Amino acid sequence: MVASTQPLAREQQLLLQRIMASHCIHHQDAQRMFKELRVPNNSVEEAFETINRQLTKGFGLEIATVVMDKTKYHAVINIRNDEVAGNAFEAHYNPHERALVRKILEKLAPNTDEEDQTSVAVAKKDLINLRNELEDPYKITSVAHAQHVVEMMLDEQFLRVATTSSQRRESLQTLVELAPRAYLELSTYLSEIGVPTEVMPQFLFHRS
Repeated sequence: MVASTQPLAREQQLLLQRIMASHCIHHQDAQRMFKELRVPNNSVEEAFETINRQLTKGFGLEIATVVMDKTKYHAVINIRNDEVAGNAFEAHYNPHERALVRKILEKLAPNTDEEDQTSVAVAKKDLINLRNELEDPYKITSVAHAQHVVEMMLDEQFLRVATTSSQRRESLQTLVELAPRAYLELSTYLSEIGVPTEVMPQFLFHRS
């Protein structure tokens, strides 16, 4: 049963819709949207608190923030979803693809050996080749299928081209890494596969 909620102002609704449509947004973009929409709060952070009071109560969602490379990124996350194969992937990825997603996350997950890095950067071709590590009944035999999974994760901003990469995104040599959205939506899973707390990025929650 959905808890009783209060309607948001039209401007707050539009801000929420834009964040959800973008998957994950840079703090500067959030501030620009806040000003353009003339949201009736004193700051974008205050707007997030107002939205979250209703969003969390009614739908188990909230706007959260992760800090990577000294930059803030915002996304709407499902606070009731602790499964990597849950809402973040279930609608768009079949079981074979989700098995490859797990392999990709494990490959890119940061560790204590990667000092001063939020994540590991790996060439796209190496992520595609992780299909060879899948076992029945979740094998992906086609290279094109595995590449499609990697491209979807880039499109949906779970992955991003690493700042250290000199290649274009289309190149199989391009280095990619976990994007802010991956940390925001999959932090529980990353912890479960052994990512140490001390190498995880800083999270900010807008609650009052």
